[in-house]
Amino acid sequence: MSEDIYDKLAEISDIEQNQLDSDSEHKIREALKSFDEWLIGQGIKDTKFDLDHIVIEPFSNDDWIMKVAKMEAGETVSFNPNLYRSSSYDFFEVVILHEFFHLVVQKVPNKDDATMIKDYFGSDFMSLIDIEADFYVAYYLKTKGYDLRKYWELYFNGTSIFSDKWIRNKKFERFIGSVLTINMLFSNNENNFDLYLPSVSPIYTEENMKMLVIKEKHICFEEIIAEYKDFVMIKDLYKNPSDLTFEGYFKKIISFTEKALKIKLNIN
Repeated sequence: MSEDIYDKLAEISDIEQNQLDSDSEHKIREALKSFDEWLIGQGIKDTKFDLDHIVIEPFSNDDWIMKVAKMEAGETVSFNPNLYRSSSYDFFEVVILHEFFHLVVQKVPNKDDATMIKDYFGSDFMSLIDIEADFYVAYYLKTKGYDLRKYWELYFNGTSIFSDKWIRNKKFERFIGSVLTINMLFSNNENNFDLYLPSVSPIYTEENMKMLVIKEKHICFEEIIAEYKDFVMIKDLYKNPSDLTFEGYFKKIISFTEKALKIKLNIN
């Protein structure tokens, strides 16, 4: 038997080990149903998604979470439970809700769709799509009783799964955008629809970051006043979260946000 065949059999064996247990699958389906109904209640979408079209089974060993295949009876949506093996259930659920938002609201279910968006409209627009998905999942969790600390503790516990060996500029900007967007969402009792899309390139020459802020009724162009040391701090936070305790991680995220947005966050 060739080495390639052995490798393939080993991969199939690994994938089979990542099957989701029945209790966890039931919880995921209930979470998707609740999130779908909440989105309808918020006026984000009009009709319920048929959860019978969803299959939760391993289809890859990498971090590919969702794929959609057009079948005769409709669209079959596959969610890969692979990352559940190396994360908590709660983090796994949040990732699935993020992907579900891509599917039912933004109509960006597959990797090819994301690639087309980048080709047609640029990587910044794809970053904004991800930030919006992060926003609505965080907004939903807020209605379920999450506060700022609980949200970031959940995120911190899952960060190592998606860590990069090097800093990719657009993914880093997306991270900063989500940090600012979510912290503003939790900043008071109102639900601010403020999506922040930053550009880090001016930091090297001007010691600030430019950003577009997409608000509910308009778009504006703003500036984050940040010293170079602030940029280095948030970059290290993004690249090496495991070097910190959660409390250290949380403190730095709050400090960066308060300085960048000139606000005071309420932390329990």
